[in-house]
Amino acid sequence: MIVVVGGSGFYGRYLVEDLLHHTDAPVVVVARRPGRSSGRVRTVAADHQDVAALTRLVADAAIVVHCAGPFQAMPVHPLGPLRAALSAGVPYVDISEDRAFRHAALKLAERATAPVLTGASVVPGMQALAVADLTRGWDDVVAVRCAAAPDTRRHRGDAMFRAMLHGAGLGFVAPRDGAPTLVRGWSEPEWVRFPPPLGRRLVYQVYEMADLDVLVEQCGAATVSFKAGSEFAWLNRILAAAAAARARFGRPRHPERFTSLVRGFSWLVGRAGDEAGGFMVEVSGQLNGGRITRAVGMTATRTGGRIPALLAAIAVEEVLAGRLTRPGATPLSGWLPAERMWAGLRARDVTLWQRDDAGPWRLR
Repeated sequence: MIVVVGGSGFYGRYLVEDLLHHTDAPVVVVARRPGRSSGRVRTVAADHQDVAALTRLVADAAIVVHCAGPFQAMPVHPLGPLRAALSAGVPYVDISEDRAFRHAALKLAERATAPVLTGASVVPGMQALAVADLTRGWDDVVAVRCAAAPDTRRHRGDAMFRAMLHGAGLGFVAPRDGAPTLVRGWSEPEWVRFPPPLGRRLVYQVYEMADLDVLVEQCGAATVSFKAGSEFAWLNRILAAAAAARARFGRPRHPERFTSLVRGFSWLVGRAGDEAGGFMVEVSGQLNGGRITRAVGMTATRTGGRIPALLAAIAVEEVLAGRLTRPGATPLSGWLPAERMWAGLRARDVTLWQRDDAGPWRLR
């Protein structure tokens, strides 16, 4: 039995769909307002902070997957599913991208008797595995630059919008050329060339995320950045202007209060949008005394928004196959051979690309 906490949310639904296609296990969806049970899926009403109820639910589970965000912008970290998994001695995976949540989860994982994998999403999970693969044999890693091009057609839930608005204009410390530097959410605009069919996108440094620690710890990169932007450059610029106003004037103090309004506007704009989405990791460094840059990209022309849920689905397969068994916090760069991640993505209709230095994207 696989327990998916938050399985009725945007990424949770993608994860459950993937599990039904790639595993034979029954799936229990835990949500505050669950839908109807059907086939191998049973739905249960529970709050993700109700540790006692969750512990009872996961007692016989093969694995618990935590998709119930937001992981940012909360007075108390949503650690209930992890606490329940630890109490029951059950393997645990989450799709959190948040820096502070990761610190709290790793602290709890010190007493784990089963595997704990936090951050099994694009950030920082896929980043860590991709960087390890791209930099094999390198003398030094100087910079890791990542970017996401989310689809705009599929409507996301409150969690993503709340996290984005909370982080817009908010300052945090990130490594830039080896120095801790104050940067702000939705700043540092840059045009990035994604693999086909996405093309050029205007992207911005997003809010504070776990890759800022994970990638420095992993390879000592002097610069780490993760940027994102919709296919509508004008929409990205509006958000950037709001972020700049908040950074300068301190208003609004709590932009997440406008989540419903912004989410509704996004839905309206998305009617003219595309389902294609993608992600890329670019690494620069030294090899045999010379400068080198390599990049890997992934695109999905259908339901591109599912990409952040796919690594967690692959992790579930690893647990069910008995390949992920070591108790305690699982290092993000070493738990899965990169070849198995690439194979898992291809099996899910994700197209992989590679680029060397300033050359064109080519199929990987």
